[in-house]
Amino acid sequence: MPLNILLPMVVLGIAGLVLLVRLLRPTPPLTLANRKAARALWDHRNPENPARAIHLSRSRNAALIETDTAAGLLWSMGCDPVTRLFQSAPDCHETDKTLIVRTGDFTAPKITIALPDPTERRRWRSVLEYQA
Repeated sequence: MPLNILLPMVVLGIAGLVLLVRLLRPTPPLTLANRKAARALWDHRNPENPARAIHLSRSRNAALIETDTAAGLLWSMGCDPVTRLFQSAPDCHETDKTLIVRTGDFTAPKITIALPDPTERRRWRSVLEYQA
């Protein structure tokens, strides 16, 4: 098969699969039931830095974690929990409904946390920028 036919077929096929998965959403996003569940997930993934304080988002899709050494985030990427402990203060920006955390790390360069409440966004931002 000529390359000028094969290449568009492959690109359109991959784009179609991505669109299909996004539309069907085969797995529901992770929801943190309570602070105890958030603590268990954090401590399981970060046993050397156990959680000291947990700020659970109102949407229950993320948690701000304070440890004895630094601040961290626990959020969901689909149905999987993801954690990030910040050794230095990340760069944080607020939008109308989200807190955007830029880490400078290629594995998670930008973390977007849905926080519609402005008071909650400011509290999370202050903890991340000043405690890390």
